[in-house]
Amino acid sequence: MKALKSKCRILALLYCLLLTSCNGCGDGGGGSSMWAGGGIDGSGIISSGMVSAIGSIVVNGTRFDTSEAEIIVNGVQGVGDDFVLANLDIGRVVTVEGTISQDGLNVTADRVVYSDNVAGPVTFVGVPDPVDNDLEIEVMGQIVVVNFNTKFKPDTYDYYDIALNDMVNVSGYLDDTGAIRATFIENTGVFLSGIEVEVKGHVMNLQDSGPVKTFEINDLTVNYTSIAGDLPQGIPVEDQFVEVEGTLASLGGMMTATRIELGDESDREDADEFEIMGFVTEIISTVGIIEFKVGNQEVHVDPATAVFVDGDVNDIDWGKKLEAEGRLEGGILYAEEIEFWEPDQIEVEDFVTAVVSDTEFTLGLQDIETDNQTVFEGVQPDEIQVGMLIEVKGVPDDVDHNLIFADKVSLEVD
Repeated sequence: MKALKSKCRILALLYCLLLTSCNGCGDGGGGSSMWAGGGIDGSGIISSGMVSAIGSIVVNGTRFDTSEAEIIVNGVQGVGDDFVLANLDIGRVVTVEGTISQDGLNVTADRVVYSDNVAGPVTFVGVPDPVDNDLEIEVMGQIVVVNFNTKFKPDTYDYYDIALNDMVNVSGYLDDTGAIRATFIENTGVFLSGIEVEVKGHVMNLQDSGPVKTFEINDLTVNYTSIAGDLPQGIPVEDQFVEVEGTLASLGGMMTATRIELGDESDREDADEFEIMGFVTEIISTVGIIEFKVGNQEVHVDPATAVFVDGDVNDIDWGKKLEAEGRLEGGILYAEEIEFWEPDQIEVEDFVTAVVSDTEFTLGLQDIETDNQTVFEGVQPDEIQVGMLIEVKGVPDDVDHNLIFADKVSLEVD
């Protein structure tokens, strides 16, 4: 598992020691709980990233028990694992709020929130890049980058099937250009005039003084005249990140808004543990404490104390994909660990089911290949055995992820 699990175990031990030495100091003694967001039952955690496994769900390498969690998918609410199985998929980017047990061994989700980045018609399909297999498409004025990392639904629809007029639901990470790096695409049919659509993005070119009120989200114009008088004060404003629902009369035309709200998935300002995966979209400051944004989340990191994995502080740059972990205070993530990723890398964790050679093994149902550039942690190539829990960071060879070329292989302790 991630460093988070080890940190939680250490915190739990410290907590027990404090309780032992305190002799009931919490009983009216004026002391405050060391768990800022979780109370006496554990510490609070928020994780924002792609679902990598279902049952319950795994996000950013942390497995969350969702048996009693509130699940919100595009505004529809449900509870528990059955709702997760029916409404979430591997590849969707979610925000999970939960609690880590005091011993650090269990993480329970309290709430899981998901909404599409964009749900609308495909208006442009480019040509795949022959080197990295990136395919640019446009969905309702939003550039979407599709590659072999992208998961598709239904199984009969994939990378090679995307066509003009397809209605698709897209989930992914915003990059520094404003494009959506798609981790999940669902085909829901074909475009029809008046169909319901949805988009998230930053308000641009706001026109709110005339009889017709509009703004833009990238190349999409949103007309919100009919609901302007019903919106809460402060929505919309220039550069605000919003989620808009509405209708579309014609392909490539103006969207008529029926609902606008803030686009951030969580309104929590504080959490003991916070982890987020995404692309660096803004560099705020590089003097002393490094300040930047991952998606819309502001991150601060002290180069002198933070742990950097697969890179160093100099790798924090516009457009860089990374995962940041730390504590959330006042809406800012104070990162204690930064792990760097290539745009096309994925992570899989499972038990070894077959060993072919020192350079080939099977993880679950996925074939893994290594070479002399692969980094090994906790295990050497000739030590890998059936039954070992292994985490692989690498690049898929095809859209089905049947074969992954491993950049990093790590032995995990279950």
